[in-house]
Amino acid sequence: MKKILLTAVLFWAQLVMAQTPVVQWVPSRKLNLSDYTIIKTGQQPPAALGRNMAVTRTGFVYTMTRITSGTNKGKSMIRIYAQMTPSRSYMLAEVAEGSPEDRAYLLNHEQKHFDISEIFARELSRFLRTQSLGKTPMERMTSEMNRLFKELNAFQKKYDAETANGRNKQKQELWNLLIAQRLKTLQPYAAKDYILSMPR
Repeated sequence: MKKILLTAVLFWAQLVMAQTPVVQWVPSRKLNLSDYTIIKTGQQPPAALGRNMAVTRTGFVYTMTRITSGTNKGKSMIRIYAQMTPSRSYMLAEVAEGSPEDRAYLLNHEQKHFDISEIFARELSRFLRTQSLGKTPMERMTSEMNRLFKELNAFQKKYDAETANGRNKQKQELWNLLIAQRLKTLQPYAAKDYILSMPR
């Protein structure tokens, strides 16, 4: 690497989808330059970027829709997914316009942040499919969301710390493998739609 690539990630969990356009995680679609707001030389960078070369806003969310007809009438459909928000994700022009190798390396580091969000979306899916929610399903689900959000936060920070925000290429390669393996282990929970019966 000719440049020191400093990156950061912002992440969150929320109950409903934001109105801001987002990129949903799918295995065949990787992050690219068009997913970022490019900060030109001399332009005042947003505070979220700090001293980094790029920052990615990513997290996992769920939506809940009440079913009004059919065999599941009265129940709720929960959809869980990881997402990235382009309007709140930034990259410096010197990287975006730099060498293809540097750009690809940085985008891979950022993609792994997105993949980590998908890991925790699948963890929520696993919880819903394997645990009894009892008589207080929303309380159980909210509690689990809060727990997973804290784990996601810690995991993302550990990733950046151990890879030195992507500067340590050897550690980056190890994390690439670790993240891929975790996604593979959680593949049974990649389908993240869930029918929830609400107690009367």
